Amino acid sequence: MTDSTSSNYDFLVSKADLASNILNEVVSREIADGEALLSVDRFAITANNITYGVAGDMIGYWQFFPADEPFGRIPVWGIGTVQESKAQGVEVGARYYGYFPMSSNLVVKPGKVGAHSFADQAEHRQALPPVYNQYALMTDENGYPAAHDNYQMVYRPLFTTSFVIDDFFFDNDFFNGKQVVLSSASSKTAFGTAFLLKDRDIKTIGLTSTNNKAFTEGLGLYDQVVTYDDVAAMDNAVPTIYIDMSGNRAVLENIHNHFADQLVYSCGVGITHWESRDGADPQSLPGAKPQMFFAPSQIQKRNADWGPAEFQSKLSESWLRFIDKVDSWVTIGETSAPASLENVYLTVLNGPAPDHAYVLVND
Repeated sequence: MTDSTSSNYDFLVSKADLASNILNEVVSREIADGEALLSVDRFAITANNITYGVAGDMIGYWQFFPADEPFGRIPVWGIGTVQESKAQGVEVGARYYGYFPMSSNLVVKPGKVGAHSFADQAEHRQALPPVYNQYALMTDENGYPAAHDNYQMVYRPLFTTSFVIDDFFFDNDFFNGKQVVLSSASSKTAFGTAFLLKDRDIKTIGLTSTNNKAFTEGLGLYDQVVTYDDVAAMDNAVPTIYIDMSGNRAVLENIHNHFADQLVYSCGVGITHWESRDGADPQSLPGAKPQMFFAPSQIQKRNADWGPAEFQSKLSESWLRFIDKVDSWVTIGETSAPASLENVYLTVLNGPAPDHAYVLVND
């Protein structure tokens, strides 16, 4: 529930109850030497951000933008404009894409400043994965045309995860699996992965709810679409990979029991079913033991294998193919923050329609 409509705000959620939230008025502070103040112009809210909240303590997402207990600030991907700068090389008026809080402003301490990016070197962020501390200059020359702004916020972080999931399994010869099952198949990370798997010699199966089955089939990306109550319809005589976007333990249990020893890899990625955490201990289930997938680890491996420039080139080629298709599947809607922020956040928290995405624009 909101308690302020100030233009300078932080949107805070209870770490213990993600539905409980407040809009907190913020008093701006003077920036110090070496710092810059960015206005948060716009940001997207997707199921991925809900995963950040659910896994906030496990993976450290609450630490990026600290708040007073018992609240936290869920990170989002967005675009900010430099309003004030005491950091060399970071110019007032420049626009940057990166990790932001659901807030009106963000103070950063730019380091490793280059012609195309900087890293926030604020002390509290230094132990966190570097990929989340990067801010990219939003220019055509840097590969960020203004026409792609909303795609960048809604899809780029999710598609990057899809890209490295696809690459991880390709890099490991799919662990000799012959088919891939993706839960929450209507989610953006899942169908981004399925889009890339279309180029691989492997069968893809989308696992989804009855309500989302028609949408998932309409994507044309899956060889088979199965609902959660029909797991037994899948061929369990074939070596199978499970990519778990849902985090639903009951579904995980059904998958492992159905495929048993034919389950060659079980990969946890998302927690779209964040409220469904009851079920058997995952480590007690038959088949391959579930493992969490952490995208930055594969990114770091490929940066070492290929070099950062080649990694970005490969990602960009796939990205451009993807955004050429995605408008036929999902509509991106813009709405105002902070006025509509709580409503949009709760809509995403409770499971939005898969054919719609949300961008918040700060007034």
